[in-house]
Amino acid sequence: MKTITTTYYFGTNYGATLQAYALQQTIKSLGHENEILDIVSVPEKAKGDFSPIQLIKKWYIRYLSFKRRRQCAILRQHFADFHKRYMGFTRKYASMDELRSDPKSLEYDCLITGSDQVWNLRTKPDFVDSRLLLFGSKSSRRFSYAASLEELNYTEEQKDRVKEALRHFNGISLREESARVYIESFTGLKCERIIDPVFLLSKEDWTKLARNPRIQGPYILCYQVLRNTRMEEVAYRLKEATGYPIVSICNSSIRWIRADYTFFDVSIEEFLGFYSHAAFIVSASFHGVAMGLVFEKPVYAMVKNIRADRIRNLMNIMNLQSYIVVQDTKDEIVEYDRVKIEQMKAIIEEEREKGIDFLRKMLS
Repeated sequence: MKTITTTYYFGTNYGATLQAYALQQTIKSLGHENEILDIVSVPEKAKGDFSPIQLIKKWYIRYLSFKRRRQCAILRQHFADFHKRYMGFTRKYASMDELRSDPKSLEYDCLITGSDQVWNLRTKPDFVDSRLLLFGSKSSRRFSYAASLEELNYTEEQKDRVKEALRHFNGISLREESARVYIESFTGLKCERIIDPVFLLSKEDWTKLARNPRIQGPYILCYQVLRNTRMEEVAYRLKEATGYPIVSICNSSIRWIRADYTFFDVSIEEFLGFYSHAAFIVSASFHGVAMGLVFEKPVYAMVKNIRADRIRNLMNIMNLQSYIVVQDTKDEIVEYDRVKIEQMKAIIEEEREKGIDFLRKMLS
């Protein structure tokens, strides 16, 4: 079967690329062809005047980008090389009109959307259409694999748009239970909860792709894409208890925490290597947490508030709620119970089989 996937993979976001890679590799392992749609995405610009503080932050980020321009350029090249070496894409499309007018778009037997943030509707309308699979032949199969949302707050107009698009899907799966309930509530359609694509590949699969990191373990690995006020606290408590150094990986020019080693130019293969050799993971990123679980590490999941559904949902599935650390609280940082990790392995295997079975069913 010839298939096409619409997803996020661009920029220098490790999680976005890894989930796209994992889903494509799994589809191919089931005996099907797959290409990832390469369509230009331009996020909507923030409207209104910037406050003085916002302007200062904006210019400071520009200063950091200039200061670390060489490392940032190396990082961008690493991602481009990984995409070229390991992933298959369509030709680049500038708009949905261009995609729809291409006869090749009618050749796909199956259209897939998923996973990371694909139903976040705060992007330009063209790109939303691609992730709702509003292209291709009417006779093609359509389904979502572990689609995720940013917020459960669609407008009535957006609800109508999503409901109409999903009527043509052969199967609908969401990554978070809260998202599954939400989509069902206004579409009336049956939805399933399926694990993120990175769990479709095993620890051994990811290890084969990994490269030995430039710092040898054991160490405390920190990864985040946004600031979290308690991340440094957790990392330093672990350092005091173990004596292990702190390694911080950044996917932009911003240094989020004080660490013994901070890197701005880590390739995806070395990123996996850092995870493979770490003693502990401290992360405020969904996929930073997810990859720590895949590699069977003790993971402290940093969340901004009690409504942080994505990370919280994942830790709940793995029965690791005790290791969620909420920002701006004084919650105790619990020592890891190694028995929990052994139990987690069985849960991951069960969730992986559930995800692969869903794909088999949709692609049959």
